[in-house]
Amino acid sequence: MMDRSSLLNRFEEAKQIAKRGAEFLLSHESMRTEITAKAENDFVTSADKECERLIISSILSLFPSDGVYGEESGKRGSDSDGRWIIDPIDGTVDFMASFPNYTISIAFEDEEGLCFGVVMVPRQNELFSAFRGEGAFLNGKRIFTDEKTETGKTLAILVPPHRHHELLHGYIERMEKFYYLVSDMRSLGSAAISLCYVACGRCSMYYELGLHIYDMAAGLVILKEAGGRYYLDKQSEDWIDIAASSAVSFDKMMEVVNG
Repeated sequence: MMDRSSLLNRFEEAKQIAKRGAEFLLSHESMRTEITAKAENDFVTSADKECERLIISSILSLFPSDGVYGEESGKRGSDSDGRWIIDPIDGTVDFMASFPNYTISIAFEDEEGLCFGVVMVPRQNELFSAFRGEGAFLNGKRIFTDEKTETGKTLAILVPPHRHHELLHGYIERMEKFYYLVSDMRSLGSAAISLCYVACGRCSMYYELGLHIYDMAAGLVILKEAGGRYYLDKQSEDWIDIAASSAVSFDKMMEVVNG
């Protein structure tokens, strides 16, 4: 089992690596037009691949024996002591469209579960981070979920299943029920930023279907450390439904999800 100082060292390095990844993306946004389709409505750009290469090479230069799981390159190395979980651009379609909500997501998982998470939003220069048991932060300032505002006066992040249109009808039915709980909804294009927006109180809840662990790993740590709650329905390694919220809104959210 890795000792605490080793984990904290990795956490601090992850924040620096995320910042360097952001610098790369901001200076290579022309690569957003170099697009390959992975599946229906699922794309990858040259920037995704190059940013992941930069992140992984930076990690392995410092911690060569660590395991790594990246969205674009898959799994490598042993994860006996833990593994890094990386999404080089969470919100690739946002990046392709020059929409500012794409993120870099880096998490670390040990035998006790998710240990830390870092989410960098390059266009907004926002760095969300959290280490297990130590709270969540935005650019170094402590953040918390919004437990005071009435749910009916808050925003929900609701993301229709754009890659699985056969699920759209059922999702829209739930979305209508969500509208009776909140003031309005948004869809941001990145699971990582969605979780962080709930964590810092900008939104009260978030619901999406069919995600991967690399989409959400870092954001889950940040949300939990900010005082939020979440429910995962893991149908397979490549399909996870997520519902996340402030603590005060969780039961109301789950009534809709389970209804």
